[in-house]
Amino acid sequence: MNEQRPTGRASLSAESTALQSPSDHDLRVACYCEENAWRVAYRHLYTDASNSCSGNNKDWKYYIVFISNNHKACPMFMQRAIPKDDPREYVCWDYHVIVMRSAVQNNIGGTIVSEILDVDTWVTPYPTPLSKYLDESFPHATDPNLNKQYLPLFNVVRAEDFIRDFYSDRMHMFKDGKWNSPPPEYPTIMNGLKMDGNDNQELNKLTGSNLDSYISMSGEGKCVFTLAEMYERSTDSNKKEWTECS
Repeated sequence: MNEQRPTGRASLSAESTALQSPSDHDLRVACYCEENAWRVAYRHLYTDASNSCSGNNKDWKYYIVFISNNHKACPMFMQRAIPKDDPREYVCWDYHVIVMRSAVQNNIGGTIVSEILDVDTWVTPYPTPLSKYLDESFPHATDPNLNKQYLPLFNVVRAEDFIRDFYSDRMHMFKDGKWNSPPPEYPTIMNGLKMDGNDNQELNKLTGSNLDSYISMSGEGKCVFTLAEMYERSTDSNKKEWTECS
């Protein structure tokens, strides 16, 4: 890649594990989708994974997509949290986080092609064309009896910005003295606190999180799309970046 690779903080870190992983799916830690997405994006931005994964040399742009709604109750089908052999089952997430990438497809008139990289889904192929991912993850959206408040919203963030700014001490997963799900083995991702000059031990002691600021679907300057708008962008030929909201 042409970009300079950021330096990992320690031998075991989100950065180093992303760079050393043989595949995106090997990065998956159940119930830590925001960190899964962080590391998948990091792996693609700072190794040749994007070419080996797609079999071509497209100039991909990467995004982190937070899926939720104003009620933090978002049904999703085909998630690995449920059995693969029962397509009728779904999980109702308070939020989910995926990676999306897009590139200009010059051989079909310069149309923007978008794909999803979600290591928590059973949907294939991987990466998944955006429209196919939406079809299989949200089949209930076409049900006329569905309460519309449970439809998903999508907060799209540039992957480079998320990698730089995100931080979480994972305490949203720690309740009543125990973990809701075992955390990743590498230290917490605290890049967004911008604590330059601290050694690794001090960085590992930092606390706090800005996760909720990404989960929220309101706020100035955010690029938030409805499901219908995501479908529209999936066939868009105006070459807009996903972070161009208007």
